[in-house]
Amino acid sequence: MFLSSFMKSVFRLQQTSRQAVPFTFRLALRQPVSCHKYCSEEKPPNTQSKSNHHVTLTEDVIKTLTGGDPDLIKRLKLAEFEYEVSKQEGERTPSELNLQHWKELLALSSTSKRKKYLVFLFKLEMTKLNRKNKKDEQKLKREAEKEAEKEAEKLKDKNNEHIEYGLGKNTICLKIYETKMDHFHNTKMLRASMFDLPVVYDLSYDQHMTPQEQKNAAKQLVLSLVANREHDHPFPLQFCNVNFSGPVMKHLVKLVPSLYNPDFPVNISPKSYLDIFPREKLIYLTPHCQNEMTHFDPDSVYIVGCLVDKGESKAHSLAKAKRENIRMAKLPLDRYLSFGGGSGKSLTLNAMINILLELKTHGDWTKALQFVPRRKIREFQQLSEVSKMKYPKKNMESRKRVIGDLDELLFSDVPRRTDVPVSKFHLSDRRKTSLYDD
Repeated sequence: MFLSSFMKSVFRLQQTSRQAVPFTFRLALRQPVSCHKYCSEEKPPNTQSKSNHHVTLTEDVIKTLTGGDPDLIKRLKLAEFEYEVSKQEGERTPSELNLQHWKELLALSSTSKRKKYLVFLFKLEMTKLNRKNKKDEQKLKREAEKEAEKEAEKLKDKNNEHIEYGLGKNTICLKIYETKMDHFHNTKMLRASMFDLPVVYDLSYDQHMTPQEQKNAAKQLVLSLVANREHDHPFPLQFCNVNFSGPVMKHLVKLVPSLYNPDFPVNISPKSYLDIFPREKLIYLTPHCQNEMTHFDPDSVYIVGCLVDKGESKAHSLAKAKRENIRMAKLPLDRYLSFGGGSGKSLTLNAMINILLELKTHGDWTKALQFVPRRKIREFQQLSEVSKMKYPKKNMESRKRVIGDLDELLFSDVPRRTDVPVSKFHLSDRRKTSLYDD
């Protein structure tokens, strides 16, 4: 369910193009639009995406991937040999490998990891193939239905004339196309960029994340863009400290190909937020500081660190804010919520933008903190523990309890020995002593 909604959100963002912007704003978009005169006025140049065709490991490609390191060359040759052997033996391997796939294989140190990655690529390829086959089947089905409708219309009685409407022939309302909705959302973003201060995403934490965490950060940024764009009162979004060749931006461009378009409603800059905004207006949101955020200040610029840490949570954002001498604040989670034991208080990027949007609109912490994942709340954890108690695991205690109950049920009418205390015997020995000795 989450994956389907995520793909729909990505598709909607991918459809955002120059044709989706109202004509009245196109002239304005040729000039840089500043957010309360503090936003960055520069956009990165359009970068050509690398092709995804099959790459053969020639000498030039090997030199590009390994940089001439003999250990890396040996590992790459081993990965190529394993790939060819798996292909010949008919195992689950992809039919083609592009340059990015070879880079990922080169980063994996063991044979088992490389085999798992090849299986993952095979499943991904099969998923795309199945999706394409389903689209072709649906296309043929639609064409057959259209032909059947045409034949049915020809067989209709021409004297029985009836008013037929446009959309499905059952409504007089006009259809609202997705381009119209894009016009509407882009207009809101342009209005916000002219009158409101932005929310800044700090994209300087690539080196502190694993490859999987970098992919998750890109997905959370996409969800943040969608949630902000579809809100009634969106924020102007500003990406700072952007490394255009970094892994997070590469994953983000794959999900949103129109990200670098001049009319995309996000300001992207490699500059620091200290070079764009006054220091006294900046507030860094970090869960590791002591100062609690009491209300939303419309005259401040809030900074959210683009950091996903699924393992041990380290205070990178706190250290950076202290180095740069920026005011810090954290959400009052302990005041309004009861967190469970062992649950971290670091929230996702899309949860943060949803909370800030709700605070900006209504100023109610109770409504805003509804976007905190319920799995982190103690009440939810207690409910999950109760459900676990209903279905206990097959441990030794439950096993002994079941044996004792069966013993009482089977041998309740049989006279027992009274000269030996029952407590001295194990449950498994009670059956032997429950009957008379011969």
